[in-house]
Amino acid sequence: MSSIFRKLPDSERNTNASLYFGNLDPQCSELLMYELFIQFGPVKNINMPKDRVLKTHQGYGFVEFKNPLDAKYTEDILRGARLYGKSLKLKRLDSKPQTQQRSQVGTYVSTKSELLSDKYIDVGARVFVNNLNPLIDEKFLMNTFSKFGTVIKEPEIKRDHEGTSMGFGFVTFGDFETSDLVIEKLNNTILMNSKISLDYAFKSELGENGKRVRHGDEAERKLAANAKKNNLLKSKSNGRVNKKGKHK
Repeated sequence: MSSIFRKLPDSERNTNASLYFGNLDPQCSELLMYELFIQFGPVKNINMPKDRVLKTHQGYGFVEFKNPLDAKYTEDILRGARLYGKSLKLKRLDSKPQTQQRSQVGTYVSTKSELLSDKYIDVGARVFVNNLNPLIDEKFLMNTFSKFGTVIKEPEIKRDHEGTSMGFGFVTFGDFETSDLVIEKLNNTILMNSKISLDYAFKSELGENGKRVRHGDEAERKLAANAKKNNLLKSKSNGRVNKKGKHK
């Protein structure tokens, strides 16, 4: 890891994938900043210039990601975040037009989820994720949960009228085998320094007794098994499949 904590010549740095970060508290170390940035994408290099005499950092540094989109994504998410009571300052080093950068990042998750929603049928494998770190967004959820299986819709994080995360969200999978595994493996685990809890989300409609019912019940699982048996979980066209397994 020490090889990434060194100053690179400007000629070797990919400025399109780099960020300046500043207004750091003296307690912030290179290792701490690395652990922060690595949660948003693979880090190629990180350097915090030090005073030649005192050997302490000077309150700023540079981080280079392997992917330029990760640099922009990190800037958008961490701008204004506070470390040891001080507001973190971030700035891109590249010269790409801001409108082009926003366009690239804004379509990263939605394009992927739209392609998947055209191929897979929603069987009801919808998971509720609670106690999310405020820094976590939809792309982070997609990257985290898609490692277990197919996420067929863009993950949803509930936000207030100002766009601030309310600390919970939803992830929809293509089958119950995957959603069961995710709940088993990730419930009560730490995600970006917060202990999250997972369960099946409530259905929009009430049950026969007038009470709320969660997804993943016996009825949904039977329908999903029937759809899988008849090879209907993957749709070859934009046609939807209803609960009887027939195209509408």
